[in-house]
Amino acid sequence: MPEFPHLLLKRKINGPYQFTGVPIDKKIDAQTAANLSNRAGHGAALTASASGLQQAYTQQLLQRKEAGLPDIFSETVLPVFLQVDPRDFDIEALKGYGIEIVAEEENGFIIGANVDSFSSLANKIQQFIDQKGKSKDQAAKLWQIVQGDQWRADYILSPGLKQLFPDGMADGQLFTVDISVACYLKMPSKPIRVMPETDEEYAENKAHYEAKNKDNPEKKEYRSIRKPESDEQYQRKLDDWLKRTQAAEIERDNIASERQDFLTNFIEKVYKGELLSSFVDLEDSFGFKAKMNGQALKDLIRNYAYVFEITEGEEIQMEEPASDFAFPAVDITPPEKDSPVICVIDSGIQEKHLYLEPAILTTYSKNYVPNEDTTADHVPDGGHGTKVAGSILFGNTIPDDGAYQPPCFLVNARILDAHNRLSDRLFPAELMEEIADDFDGIRLFNMSVATSGPCRLNHISTWAAKLDSLIHQRKLLFILAAGNLKISTGLAERPGVLEHITAGRDYPRYLLESSCRIANPAQSLLSLTVGSVCNADFEDQDRKSFGTRGRLSAFSRTGPGLWGCVKPDVVEYGGDLLREKRGFLVTQDDSVSVKVIKTGANATGYAIGTSFAAPKVAHIIAHLAKRFPTESTLLYKALVVQSARLPEHAFHQPNRNTMRAFGFGIPDLQRAVENTPYRITFTTEGKVAAHQANLYSINVPSELTRAGDDYDILLEVTLVYTAEPRRTRKRLKSYFGSWLTWESSKLGESFDDFADRVLKRMEEETDDENTLQQDVNSIKWVVSTSPGYGQVKGMKRQDSATQKDWVILKSNVLTAELSFAVVGHKGWDKGTDTEIPFALVISFEAISKENEIYNKIEVANRVEVEEAITIPIHAASLGLINE
Repeated sequence: MPEFPHLLLKRKINGPYQFTGVPIDKKIDAQTAANLSNRAGHGAALTASASGLQQAYTQQLLQRKEAGLPDIFSETVLPVFLQVDPRDFDIEALKGYGIEIVAEEENGFIIGANVDSFSSLANKIQQFIDQKGKSKDQAAKLWQIVQGDQWRADYILSPGLKQLFPDGMADGQLFTVDISVACYLKMPSKPIRVMPETDEEYAENKAHYEAKNKDNPEKKEYRSIRKPESDEQYQRKLDDWLKRTQAAEIERDNIASERQDFLTNFIEKVYKGELLSSFVDLEDSFGFKAKMNGQALKDLIRNYAYVFEITEGEEIQMEEPASDFAFPAVDITPPEKDSPVICVIDSGIQEKHLYLEPAILTTYSKNYVPNEDTTADHVPDGGHGTKVAGSILFGNTIPDDGAYQPPCFLVNARILDAHNRLSDRLFPAELMEEIADDFDGIRLFNMSVATSGPCRLNHISTWAAKLDSLIHQRKLLFILAAGNLKISTGLAERPGVLEHITAGRDYPRYLLESSCRIANPAQSLLSLTVGSVCNADFEDQDRKSFGTRGRLSAFSRTGPGLWGCVKPDVVEYGGDLLREKRGFLVTQDDSVSVKVIKTGANATGYAIGTSFAAPKVAHIIAHLAKRFPTESTLLYKALVVQSARLPEHAFHQPNRNTMRAFGFGIPDLQRAVENTPYRITFTTEGKVAAHQANLYSINVPSELTRAGDDYDILLEVTLVYTAEPRRTRKRLKSYFGSWLTWESSKLGESFDDFADRVLKRMEEETDDENTLQQDVNSIKWVVSTSPGYGQVKGMKRQDSATQKDWVILKSNVLTAELSFAVVGHKGWDKGTDTEIPFALVISFEAISKENEIYNKIEVANRVEVEEAITIPIHAASLGLINE
């Protein structure tokens, strides 16, 4: 039992949502208002755009026929690109316009498929012009239908394919591509039970209605007071919802099967290509790998309405070779029998290695490299998976002598060949699912494998989305490397370190270039992504290291991730490079490299890379899993992030670039696992649904808040959660079925006042720049909830699925009670009862070591909190219903 263990954070209130209904007002966008004031003109413009698009598509199909291409595309299903009011148009409503959503893009742009030759759109436009029907104003929010097909290349193709399309794609040239296809069908929303409406609520709602319609001559008499549903009434609604949901799921599966059959026929029979993978299902879409000629690829790009992304097969890039060093004998004993197991997804492992063998579970080793039957690490110059395995077992310190017992066992999943390459016959998303199936029961995976270039920002990749899905559905944790820059590529469009500095982009500024963005699949929102920092510095007469200890490695890729989220999550020591003082030569050197276990006679050596930083975080995870075997992977991740701290040079004055480079900083094993007399940590795990909030409170003893004391207290809060992803959508709020945030009380705010404030406004859908204003008593968090609030400008903590924030407060400004809330919000899943799992960690630390706080705070929070109180939260305080 540790001397200073983490304490359980007790939940004080659980606030569920109950439906009553309340009218709300919405601001009208200027473009929408202009369309409303010019109904005839806007309607005519939409009609002309639709007609022009239909004629152009019909002509294109005719040209295909004249060229002798098979008649396989329907004239009534055509690709369409449109823009809607991004703030006040429910894109699900496009179904009523005869348009299926293929993918959501930025600024209200939608890739769609019109399925009825625009007949439904024509009816909507006529209703808009005639001002008839319930949706008579909706067409004002359909801003434009884009002409031409240039958008197909701009939005669907990767940069490399876009550059080639169409003239650079010879008809007979073969292409290996990853293809993503939408098969989305909206599921029925689970009914919300109608709760009783009080006289006060009814009077308030009626007054709002009367004020809103005071000048409306056709105003109807306001409804009667809302009565609650009986158990029987609500059960009938639930039964009907279940039947409709089951029917929709069958219909969705049929849609996916039809599209997969079409593509199989198109690629293999019509164009004699080859499917290189199965179809990987992601609920709203599926992805696959295929080989086809240029003629087939161009035909698919131009005419298949349901495709939303096509990328060339990406190259996997690993680090430079290692060198050797002498290594005294160490007695490696097997891990304890109850130790956790980590799966190493890499180039294989030298399983009989002197320093690894006691921890390798060879029975479970598996090879996934096509046409090979070995799990050994055949990568020259010391291997790769072997080095990763050693970094997991030993962390930052390989002992010089004595005995050592690793904290975990390892299993070996070999996916890279002897050249450190992923076969083009392996589709990464499919491979991830296969590995999760084969290693069922294992929760922890280290994958130091990434592409050579930056991840795309248009949509999350199939690879990353599949990781997110596996993490959520199977309660797994993937530790990923952020990816590396090569020393030199020889390519100006994809520069290495040498190309950057010869072009005048000096360290560390070049690491913020878009070409240095984290690699695929490191953008996975739910994985733990790790970058690299320097472990040492070096300088002689001719050469100098790029950075010093704790500075960003010269090769480490940076964030942010998709939609502004913090990526990498953390960084670890992965080494650095040297450069000439009077030239541009860039070299790797043992003086600034990290020690690794390697294949070969010498058994150990030096290497650099995020590949060896990531497993050092896995080493900390292993200790957490050993210490807390029954806890969730969410808690392990939260404790690692909570233990992380920005390097000293950045800690007191962080900015957006700091977060892009270091994430939340360098984790610390001791802080992750336990505390000290100067630090105390509270943890909790739970579940919360949209329209719910779990509230917690921590007592701060009076002896820490005396007026005469003014020592520094570091307050840190980390929330992590998982949710079901949907790949065809953009922004975190649309990507996840539901999403969570955390909030804190103000200084001096009582728990009751905090609870009242949070529960009343927790479902306000505010814009990024229009969140509620802070006051003088608000805690000035470093990142905060608005891009203008915190010390780090331009970022919001709620844009990430890993939400850490911190603040340094003087002890005498702390108040007797600090309260926190985990709040659920709607994403694409409109059902209100889908519970989202989370872990919350809160720490107090006297960073100047002037006051021992652990025992004092522990005593103040010993009193058992009563059972969680259920507080009904009515829609009258949430703004959910339009009258």
